[in-house]
Amino acid sequence: MQIDTQRFLDYVEQTGKLCFWDIEATGLRGDYNSVLCVSIKPWGGDVTTFTIKQPGNDQKVVRQAAELLAEYDCWAGYYSKGFDKPMLNTRLLKWGAPPLVPRHHIDLYYQCKSHLLTARRSQGHLLSWLGTPEQKMTVGADTWNDVLYNTKEAMETMVERCESDVIGLEGLYNKVRHLIRDVKRD
Repeated sequence: MQIDTQRFLDYVEQTGKLCFWDIEATGLRGDYNSVLCVSIKPWGGDVTTFTIKQPGNDQKVVRQAAELLAEYDCWAGYYSKGFDKPMLNTRLLKWGAPPLVPRHHIDLYYQCKSHLLTARRSQGHLLSWLGTPEQKMTVGADTWNDVLYNTKEAMETMVERCESDVIGLEGLYNKVRHLIRDVKRD
């Protein structure tokens, strides 16, 4: 049975089964790096964030995130098929946990890339260009490095950034929703 994409989006919004998610990590590879925090925001709801106490020890965070993500029928992220999902699955594998349960997955990076012709494709640029009230928080290099030795203070900034990302994702989704033509399960 096929359902029209826009009707599917209506369904997951109305039933509270659509969430926006993002992770922050110590780097780009799950074997040499680890997850710092994961933020998950249901459409129209409040953000839930899971955070580490010490870099490298992300076992509890990745398991909690996987459990919460499994409660949703559809996920939306930004380059989440290229980074967030593989990173989370890599860290789950490290800790002997099963991979994320396959779900319908909207990657707004690819949606915007295929439907818009903008000079830059970053989430921050699109939010700024579209003039959404939600904007992406920038974090300087020093803060990223501080996570490894000044964890408590730097993590407050990382959590703030991760949460701003999912709030921004919802704002971007609301602006470009009408362009989404296909939502694949993966």
